[in-house]
Amino acid sequence: MATREEHPNLMDSLLSRDMESNLILNLFDDASKAACYERFWKKLNSRQDSVDLDTLRLCVKLLPPGEQAIIDLSDYVWKTIPKETHRPHVLCTLADLSSTDARLGSYVFQRIQQTLRGAQSLWCSDAQPEDQSLGDPNQDVLASLAFLKCSYWRPANKAHFVEQALVEQLCSFIGLDEFDEAAHDALSALLSLLQSTTRRLSSVDTSHSGLDRTDVADQLWSRYRRLPEEYFSKSKAFRTWFQWVYAGSKSTAGCDVVQDPLYWERIRFGLLTGFAEQRKYCLGILRQSLRLATRDVLVPLMTLEVERRAEYDRQYGRYSSLFEMIVLDRYPNQIEACLPDLTLLIGKGSLITSEWIITLLTAVLDSKVQEGVRKLVGTWFTEFVTGKLHTFQEPQGRQDFFDQYAQFLVSGYLPWVTQGVLFTSSLVCTRAQTVCGHGELLSEVIALFIKGSSPTTRRALLPSILRFVLDRGGRIFQYSIMYLLKGLLAGFKSQRNCTDLDASDFALLPRISRLPGLPEIAGDLNTVYCAEFCNTIYPVTEGASGTEMAGIPGYDVLDARFRELKNVTGQGPSAKPGTGQKISSLDRFLRDLEDSKHGIIKDDYFAFACTQLINFLNRNSGTVLYKELYDSLEALWEEADRQEYKRPAVVEVPPLFFHPKCIRLCTAASPGSDCELMRGLLTKVMNSLRRLSEGRPYLLSTFMGSLRKATFAQPSVITVLPFEELLYRFAQKPPVPKKEFLFEVAAGNELEQYIEHRNYSFYYGKREWHGYAAVVDILNRFPDQQLDTAQRLFDRLLEPWETQVKPVPIISKWKGTFQLQAMLLLSESCISEGTAPRYLSAFMHALILEQWPRWRFLLEWIIARIYFRFPHLAERILPDLADLDDSAPIQIASFMKLAILIVPHLGSEDFAVQFMTQLIPFSASPKVHIRHEAHWAIPIMWDLAQQNEWFKIIDNPAFRALNDSIRKLDRFKRPASTIRTLKLNIVEDFTLVQIFEGDYLTIETPERQFVTYDDFLNLWQSDGDVNLDAFPARVPLGVRKPHTHAVVEAQTSEDTNTPTQSDVPTAPLQTKSGFDLSSLLPPSGPPSATHERPASVILVASLIDNPTNLGGLSRISESFGLEALCINSLAHVGSKDFQSTAVTSHKHLPIHELKIPDVPAYLLEMKQAGWEVVAVEQTDRSGMLGEKKSDVSSNGDSGLLPERCVLVLGSEKAGVSAEVLAVVDRCVEIKTVGVTRSLNVQTAGGIAVYEWWREWGTKVEEELR
Repeated sequence: MATREEHPNLMDSLLSRDMESNLILNLFDDASKAACYERFWKKLNSRQDSVDLDTLRLCVKLLPPGEQAIIDLSDYVWKTIPKETHRPHVLCTLADLSSTDARLGSYVFQRIQQTLRGAQSLWCSDAQPEDQSLGDPNQDVLASLAFLKCSYWRPANKAHFVEQALVEQLCSFIGLDEFDEAAHDALSALLSLLQSTTRRLSSVDTSHSGLDRTDVADQLWSRYRRLPEEYFSKSKAFRTWFQWVYAGSKSTAGCDVVQDPLYWERIRFGLLTGFAEQRKYCLGILRQSLRLATRDVLVPLMTLEVERRAEYDRQYGRYSSLFEMIVLDRYPNQIEACLPDLTLLIGKGSLITSEWIITLLTAVLDSKVQEGVRKLVGTWFTEFVTGKLHTFQEPQGRQDFFDQYAQFLVSGYLPWVTQGVLFTSSLVCTRAQTVCGHGELLSEVIALFIKGSSPTTRRALLPSILRFVLDRGGRIFQYSIMYLLKGLLAGFKSQRNCTDLDASDFALLPRISRLPGLPEIAGDLNTVYCAEFCNTIYPVTEGASGTEMAGIPGYDVLDARFRELKNVTGQGPSAKPGTGQKISSLDRFLRDLEDSKHGIIKDDYFAFACTQLINFLNRNSGTVLYKELYDSLEALWEEADRQEYKRPAVVEVPPLFFHPKCIRLCTAASPGSDCELMRGLLTKVMNSLRRLSEGRPYLLSTFMGSLRKATFAQPSVITVLPFEELLYRFAQKPPVPKKEFLFEVAAGNELEQYIEHRNYSFYYGKREWHGYAAVVDILNRFPDQQLDTAQRLFDRLLEPWETQVKPVPIISKWKGTFQLQAMLLLSESCISEGTAPRYLSAFMHALILEQWPRWRFLLEWIIARIYFRFPHLAERILPDLADLDDSAPIQIASFMKLAILIVPHLGSEDFAVQFMTQLIPFSASPKVHIRHEAHWAIPIMWDLAQQNEWFKIIDNPAFRALNDSIRKLDRFKRPASTIRTLKLNIVEDFTLVQIFEGDYLTIETPERQFVTYDDFLNLWQSDGDVNLDAFPARVPLGVRKPHTHAVVEAQTSEDTNTPTQSDVPTAPLQTKSGFDLSSLLPPSGPPSATHERPASVILVASLIDNPTNLGGLSRISESFGLEALCINSLAHVGSKDFQSTAVTSHKHLPIHELKIPDVPAYLLEMKQAGWEVVAVEQTDRSGMLGEKKSDVSSNGDSGLLPERCVLVLGSEKAGVSAEVLAVVDRCVEIKTVGVTRSLNVQTAGGIAVYEWWREWGTKVEEELR
């Protein structure tokens, strides 16, 4: 036996390699070993900065008998642990060395337990450690937990010290802020260890025989159920929970914790509030927990029949997929595809507890989710409740459904469904009615819940919904309140009796009726709804009495306001508060004004004063003193300004200020006279009302109507007041009601159902289209003496059209249809024979550049009217048409259209023949615009020729044959479907009806009709003593013709409802971004192990130079877990083509540069390292991929891939080079059956890698487990 003296140089050799040190130690006797231990122990203690692991390893091997050495070494390990918590690999080594000797391991782990136990006792007693020199107990605990984590990371086939008490201690640190994360990490490592079937567990206390997963589950859940709900939203609790549930589901032991209702409550909380990763864990826990039950589960959130476990597992698996796609992935197309499956989970035969569906719906309707996704699911729920789904499934028990979803209705559905954008986007306004589709659906949903739920739920819903409205305050779309109340009222009215209600249930209604922020009609409608509840619902309840309602705070105010609204003489635009006497003179009015300090015109008395002044001016046939009238009007205008132009005041201003007598005084003023003040005042009023009407279209009817009467009463007012600016701005952009105001219109329609006289006109007067008609009538009847104003207006409207240059966008914000309609009207009075050529050139320029069909139609109409009025100018059409080439097809089509429009009115056969001749080559043009226009023109010309007996055309066989051929075309037989194909008679159709209601407004993106036939009739009927004969219309009204297309009236908007699902069986659900439950398990082992790739395959693609193919191979390599990808140049990785197919795979995959000349040497090196090199190539010896070598005498190699495989792919054209083929072990090829013998290299690589996984995947997965 060798001694230390005989081998002095062996001491240093002990630190070299582990195998060599073992051989050397075998040569030592006990004394030498003891001496070596002493030497290395001193060396170990001499290191202060960090631990010398090699020296420590030798000390453990040389550990002498006796307790002292073990105590010393265990103390050293214990003191080293806190210093190395930042280096996990060192802690792993310390744990490994401690476990190699049972005595040492017992001491070290006892010390760990003592530390944890001591910390527990300190927290329980709130005491401080007696000896502060022992260090910070918190740091010792953190170090102990880190050490335990690293010890459990070690391979399962090595010895591990674990016992029940240690698990209890680990669980006790969960929920403690400073230690929570460390405790979860240690438990996570322990659970990963327990999953292994080859683990070796030892106990510090020999009285314990070991530990199983059920023990961990019981301890962990015991700790979890004592923690508050909020804890689970920010910790690693669900990850650890999932680990033990996943492990437990693989055994047959079962677990009774699933019988605890709180167990499922916590899972639901995580699904509702957790971030994406936590929600994935919760879905995994939910599914795996179904497999833990050994007996039926019957708790509020979960019902499970063990005998039907497979069906439950299938449905909850479907639920998890739906939750993943709807809540986590949020791809709209996938959500639409899976909504039918969601319908089935609610319908009959579903085993999913309603709370889990509610959890999904609440999570996806959360305000943090993008609106498009919320809208899809929210609309689906709305249609499901209202039965509008094509795939509608009647839920199991209609009443049970409403009872179960009542809480979700208030807390989850209402916050989404009451968003303003949903109401405004579904608002449709026609002349007959204004309807908010979303609001009506909301009312229907509320009514159905009230009607369908049980009395207890119904009674709870009323205050819950009302409380929701009050609690939301200004965060709710105000108009949604009236739809909520409408639904509640309709639901309760449908009940034969409401014996389950009492007066206290109506206590919130008076507060609802007084909510601020609502305009007049909507506010009054809410008052009526609340009053209807109190007056019609409560009286049918059992034992109801008026005295009980009178005791509700605010009911008396509500009832008084309701009675006031029912009063026919209540407040309205023409209401006259007070009982003042009629105005006998302006002087008396001014004295009363001064005596009352303007009290007789303040607030609600303003409208009364205006009406009295109008009556006075109408009665007074004598001369009105200018100064008195001016002072009266100025006082009223100042009061209107003080009231900030409130609706009741401002609607009374135009009829008074633009009264004929006021206008007469204004126009009579000569420069420098006192009457100039009247002109200044009316100018100021006119400009202010113009600005106000742009935002308040309800002013248009009274404002424009008053101006129109003023114009016809005193035409010179057009030049005195700023009429030109007013008409110009109106024509540029006619004021239209904002969507928010249209809800007032809708409220007026509803309010009229309860109080007949309370409609829109009661509050706001006539609709805005009455004002549109007044403006059009002014343009159409412009007084001859003021045509210079019309001329300037016409030129201002034309200027931007005339001066635009290429390129012209299809849609321009400054353009509008009404501009062209106004110019079409004004062209009759503003274009003379002398100015016609200039205007013709200007409109032709605009036509040539214009692309929007509707505006081209109107421009062509204007130009054709110029040709009609001045026929000699039409001679330019055909020469200009002949001079054009095919490079301007739209321009050529326009000239043909102009010729067609003017031919019937020229009466020239020669013009018609010449034009018909030009149409022949155009009908065969390769340009679609030209050819189609010619095809439409030829039959029209033929009909005109027959009508006018133009025999030069009728008797021409070429013309006849061409006409017959075109009339056989299908498109000629169909009715006009585009503006280009609409027929237009520039004389007969030149009427107000056709200009403002023509078919050209109803096709190709239908546009609003500002004014209609009925509007003009109503306008003229309201004129009274206005002498219209003095101002003849230049364009006749015309006769209304039936429309051939749908008419878009005052206001339309897109429907908020998503198209319902088609009635088809549910299809497989896309889960591209989905996750496998096993992928949620944290990696076992130290962090360095997480970077290991599972597939022992290296893909050599250096021979490939196409970046797109390389990117695809990168995606394949990363997806299938290959060790590495070798390419010729790393510069490919930065190219767009590479990244377009690689997506982000190159960021998660080792990619090495391997130049083409270096490939053979690299392959030889890999072969020496134990790898087998296989090339995917077609050779005379290639084996078929995936097939064994069937015949030993065959020249072909085996097609099976080796476990450690270097896979070589060839270039796209030349394949694998001869130099590479010379060093590969064998070749494989992919069997095909088609004519094409080769595959794309991406495809070939993917097939080969998949085949490797098919052969070796089972083994890899077992090793991973």
